[in-house]
Amino acid sequence: MQRTHGIFAVVTVLILMIGAGTAQAQDDVAVTTVNGQPIMASELEDELIRRWGDIGLAALIQELAVEQAAQNAGISVTPEEVDERRDMFQGNIDARSGAPGQGFAQWLAQQKMTPYAFRQWIRTELLLEKLIGSAADVPEEEVAAFYQGHQEQFQQPERMRVSHICVNDKAEAARIRKEILDGKPFEQAAREYSTDPYTRDQGGAFGVITRGNTPFQNAAFALTGDKQMTEPVQTQMGWHIIRREEYLPASTPTYDEVKEQIKDQMESQKLLVLIGQKRAEIMQNARIEHQIDPEQLIGN
Repeated sequence: MQRTHGIFAVVTVLILMIGAGTAQAQDDVAVTTVNGQPIMASELEDELIRRWGDIGLAALIQELAVEQAAQNAGISVTPEEVDERRDMFQGNIDARSGAPGQGFAQWLAQQKMTPYAFRQWIRTELLLEKLIGSAADVPEEEVAAFYQGHQEQFQQPERMRVSHICVNDKAEAARIRKEILDGKPFEQAAREYSTDPYTRDQGGAFGVITRGNTPFQNAAFALTGDKQMTEPVQTQMGWHIIRREEYLPASTPTYDEVKEQIKDQMESQKLLVLIGQKRAEIMQNARIEHQIDPEQLIGN
């Protein structure tokens, strides 16, 4: 997929360059200079065609064929729809990266893709989705059958929601623990003393953990009641005071709790298959007539 994204980025440049080809032939311009020596627009266009001509042409053909198929079916995509899908995609990438505003830009760079090329890719995918229509819908009985046959996939292991305070030495941890036992709120102590920047401002809230073999996990799961605290526990981060907030026994979610999740996953997988089939169908039915030999685009 990375190669395809990169292709669309290059195709975007080729569209701009070739579209301006007549004007450039009459009045070539420098696009940049290296130690005072210019690189002309015509040189850039020639180099892009030599490197990417066959791949870029194939991408343009596919994009235009999908556009024509959508027009013939009376289907269109609005800029607002493209913006909505782009924003959703960007939000997901940023959330997974943990760097809002930066994760998506880094992803685009990794794909060698410009923001404009990404919008064009989204637009083509949306057209294909609309051409497919309701064919990607999964009926309720299939969703229920999947749940019945794959309940083990949804089983939740034994878990525990915990908070912690992390400091640099054992004596300090013991002192803080005593302050809490004497009445100081755990959350206040975490904000004042904890060296963990990710949980300190949340009053030490660490989240949900599963049973395991680390000192942190072993100490937490040794607690027998909610709001109980461990003695100071050492890990690579430092010394911890761990408080059990809530014990969550192993369980299997009910069908109603996960049916929307299952339906979304099944429809997403089905849609990917149908998009590939629709794209292949469109290309098979397209009448493509090369005016010049595509091999000539590459040159020597």
